Amino acid sequence: MLVSILLLATLRSLWIVITFQEKQYIEKAKKAAEQDRKNSDHQMPNELIQGAALNVETTPPSVLVRSALRPQFWISYWKILRFRCKLDQILPSTITEPGKPIPESAEIIPVFTQDFNRLDNDDLNIETINLCSLMKQGRYLVLNFEAHASDGFKFSGPQYSFIANHRNIKDRLDAVKIMIEMAKIDKDSAISVYCDTMNNRTNQLFRASPERLYVLHDQKVLYQGGKGPNGYSIPSLEYVLKKNLEI
Repeated sequence: MLVSILLLATLRSLWIVITFQEKQYIEKAKKAAEQDRKNSDHQMPNELIQGAALNVETTPPSVLVRSALRPQFWISYWKILRFRCKLDQILPSTITEPGKPIPESAEIIPVFTQDFNRLDNDDLNIETINLCSLMKQGRYLVLNFEAHASDGFKFSGPQYSFIANHRNIKDRLDAVKIMIEMAKIDKDSAISVYCDTMNNRTNQLFRASPERLYVLHDQKVLYQGGKGPNGYSIPSLEYVLKKNLEI
């Protein structure tokens, strides 16, 4: 009991200190990322530097410490760690490293493409497709995995997550619909949206929780982004695409 009280007191004191120095810390991280990007013509931007700059801007340190004051934060965190340990025992994390073939068991659900809109159809008889079927000769396929459930490991505040873990396929499709509307994705966006099956198999294969970027090419993994949120780096993804597409 005493240990818990001391821990909470320490976190509260840390939150006060961080709040006063937060703006300076954010600016420092942004400047470091900007300096790192200046060398992007010759080398890939550092994923951790870029990820840190994005994180402190979208999730300030004071929010992180405030979230850490909630028991649910740590309960969810330990559940994730335990699940990852179990997953490593049955599914090698090396299966989607750069150079490895796209796993044949990676299946996804088409939701919104130029030729198809699942959201216009109330039929929940869902058909899945193999991720490999999206690959075409010479085509680069960018995958962006994202998941932050409001009843899971998340930061305090509705702006970070307001959708609970999906209990069924309808919940999942409803969440995709909200994302499409918020991102203003339409037929002219040239962006196709797919979701994972309810067993989250593809997410697990790519070790993508809570977020991760990939580039696939010629049936293989070309680029495996760092583990999010700390290693989530759009500038690094841009570097890989420009280098390979010779833009």
